[in-house]
Amino acid sequence: MVKKVRSSGNKVKQNKSLLKPINVEMPGQGKQTLPVQDVMIQAQRWLKTGQPGASINLLRQVTQQVPGFADAWMMLFTALHRVSDNEGLLQDTQRCLKAKPRFVPALTALATLKRDNQKHSEALQLIDKAIKLEPSLDELHNHRGVILKEMGRTTLALESFKRCLALNPANSNAIWNRSDMIGALSDEEYQRCLKLASDTRIDSNQRAKMYYALARSDEAASNYSVQFEHIQAGEDLKRAASSYQHSAEVSQIQKTISAFPASTAPLAQEEAASANNDSSTPIFICGLPRSGTTLTEQILSSHPDVVAGDELNDLPLACAKWLARKGIKKSYPDWVAELPTEVWSSIGDAYLESTLALQNKRFFTDKNLQNYKAIGLIRKALPQARIIVCRRNPMDNLWGCYRQYFADGMLFTYNQEELADIWNASDKLIQHWQATGKDIFVMDYETLISNPSATIESLLEFVGLSWNEACLNFHENTRSVSTLSATQVRKPLSSNRIEQWKRYEAQLQPMLKRLAVNP
Repeated sequence: MVKKVRSSGNKVKQNKSLLKPINVEMPGQGKQTLPVQDVMIQAQRWLKTGQPGASINLLRQVTQQVPGFADAWMMLFTALHRVSDNEGLLQDTQRCLKAKPRFVPALTALATLKRDNQKHSEALQLIDKAIKLEPSLDELHNHRGVILKEMGRTTLALESFKRCLALNPANSNAIWNRSDMIGALSDEEYQRCLKLASDTRIDSNQRAKMYYALARSDEAASNYSVQFEHIQAGEDLKRAASSYQHSAEVSQIQKTISAFPASTAPLAQEEAASANNDSSTPIFICGLPRSGTTLTEQILSSHPDVVAGDELNDLPLACAKWLARKGIKKSYPDWVAELPTEVWSSIGDAYLESTLALQNKRFFTDKNLQNYKAIGLIRKALPQARIIVCRRNPMDNLWGCYRQYFADGMLFTYNQEELADIWNASDKLIQHWQATGKDIFVMDYETLISNPSATIESLLEFVGLSWNEACLNFHENTRSVSTLSATQVRKPLSSNRIEQWKRYEAQLQPMLKRLAVNP
């Protein structure tokens, strides 16, 4: 998340900081006096071995005693972002800026946090301040372009990406972000991208972005066979650099069915109506990536009574806090049976408390990509919530995943058979949710395209909203959109993505054969 940048601090001063002895509290070892260098090595080791909490504890001690040491701050920001500790990140970036008001990594970390919290105007101000301090730092201009893209300010976003690439033609982030918006590359850009993609000295993830950028340009030129080859090359690089455990992913989905049997159906309507009744009502939008979740949120948030929450982490964080209190260390859904019944409402209350900033209207949306696995959990913790499941032709859905570069997670999307396995397992899970309760609205993408007015009217009626024409004209919504579909949802509905997978039917045979249904 936090990219290492040139610091205005003196390198000699940084080296002296490494040798400075400080007093630190080491877990299980008590207080010790150690040079900063040794503390940093231990903090980095814990961060790499999946112990970010211990790393954060050490790094805070370093920054409190050596506030001018830039590397400690940057590692602290990275660790906090990794555990989604937004409150801690806000406090620590502000603490850093008091000690180092011109410290660009703190400004960019705070800008990222503001962007994640849908405060794009504030994020833009912070990035502009950072650019004034470091105008030749290419990645800052890319960051600015992303913020502007999500705000719907396309022309300015492209100008920022162009400025980034003028400073560094090999910046893979800007190359991908720009190509994702415009598709076609110039001949010169295409050849440069091809050269960078094949350079084995470059990081695999950066090379993968180049291949995806090439694929976007190939698609714009209708060179579909070459497009698929470049997607495949990017997929292979992403998969080789990951430690994805496919069987564990499928098993988690399958075990979720057993964890929430029919007996855990939602509360009766009158009980649900009285639950957490002092708060806004959450609308959980569920579905696989590229199934229409962002589009559904855009439609709903066009209504004057709905706030868009985007991909919130508040529910898993609320669960994690209660599990820590109870000393439960199992993974989801294994811990479900061990959680006392009375805790569920407390989890719901914690979720609503953490989302207070979104509760200035009757409803707010939550489209975390793991929501489809958590419908049973949502029913227990937030029985008053509305639940919407987005569905789409499976091959179109899976092709949409396969052709897409994902910055983080979604590792199952880089293999055709594994993608089909996930769809098969998730389809069974969604059928289970439908069989155990009538509180789900299915948003069918193809039906929406063919009959938008009736579909949107049914959606609004399910939620409990009156008809509003703005929902039909969702593409005119000026809200910031932080997901991969930021550009698409600013356009009217179109059927050009329906059955698009058939262009690639010959290459997609492994996926098609593995799929449990006939598309």
